[in-house]
Amino acid sequence: MHRATQTLQQEADRHRTLAIERDKLLQEIRRLPGFERFLLPKDFSQLRASAHSGPIVILNAAERRCDALIVLADVDHVIHVPLPHFTLKRAADHQILLKTFLRQAHAIRSDERYGEIITWDRGSWETFLAPLWNGIVKPVLDALAFSVRDLTLPRFTAHSLIEVSKQSPGDMSRIFWCPTGPFVFLPIHAAGFYDSQYSLPGHKVFDFAVSSYVPTLSILARSPTLHAVPNDDLRLLAVRQPPSDGLGQLPGVTPEIAYIKDVIRDSPSAHTTILESSLGTVEEVLGLMKEANWVHFACHGIQDGVDSGLCLADKRRLTLRDMLSLSRPHGGLAFLSACQTATGDEDLTDEAVHIAAAMLFAGYGGVVGTMWSISDRIAPVVARDAGSSGGSTRVA
Repeated sequence: MHRATQTLQQEADRHRTLAIERDKLLQEIRRLPGFERFLLPKDFSQLRASAHSGPIVILNAAERRCDALIVLADVDHVIHVPLPHFTLKRAADHQILLKTFLRQAHAIRSDERYGEIITWDRGSWETFLAPLWNGIVKPVLDALAFSVRDLTLPRFTAHSLIEVSKQSPGDMSRIFWCPTGPFVFLPIHAAGFYDSQYSLPGHKVFDFAVSSYVPTLSILARSPTLHAVPNDDLRLLAVRQPPSDGLGQLPGVTPEIAYIKDVIRDSPSAHTTILESSLGTVEEVLGLMKEANWVHFACHGIQDGVDSGLCLADKRRLTLRDMLSLSRPHGGLAFLSACQTATGDEDLTDEAVHIAAAMLFAGYGGVVGTMWSISDRIAPVVARDAGSSGGSTRVA
């Protein structure tokens, strides 16, 4: 008994000695230039620096209430915006309703293949998107001092007051939505009134700003290794659906890659290298991704928790783990023309478990992703229009 007590005491003393040694090492490290906050949580001044390109709006849903927390680069506190007209139950109900709409959309696409003309129930979508505007977006815009009557930009930005009707996408303000819980699955970027009586600007979120999504604040932190890609050195990796992925053929892939090549051909860039994946194996694609500063996937995507991925040759996936293991320079664009690349996991709603987030963590400065399945007929058109507009539709 005495020996056991002595052994426990020795073990406790050893842990205490190691803890003291660790603290001393950390103090030494933090005295080094640039390591002052090594292994310390970021303070708010560091977090707010992530809002350098526009407001970051964190959406939180709890049993008792829903709230928006706004972070601005030049405001030294978080702006708290209560969302009294939107509840956790309402968010969950909207998520269920969205699933119903998407199932209907899938059925419509199946019927269209057989030549049947199916019309959308626009009224249902308007009923779905209007509460997102009233309950979430409008309170946030009001807090940012957007004027629905005057259509002016927020007072917190350095932009001049410009009429929205005269703005181009490059001039408009940016809002970065950071949703949590059931908010992750809601299309906040499409919130608004779509009835014909609301045809004038001022009733939809995209009348005021370009919306993007971020999984965390730190993903927007400026990297000390970030360098702008020179205009004369664009290296594009185009990954088309490989025939051995074991899934249904996507006829839209061929015209989609052709559209991308047309955009590149018309680009003012003096030097463009197109790295096309010939076999589409995981190893080949990973190797080429290290060379490319723009990657475009036109293939099948599957949302399956930590096993989510892009379907490549030999029935294998480019998984989240593969993407996170990439050692590549920061910056560039990942265009994911595949299904469910930004869907998220219902069992891990507070975790960024999807392909688009993995690409951001891998170092890409912008990612285009899909929140649900995308039609093979529409995907090439989106790729063409996004490319011709200079990538201004990027969301992540």
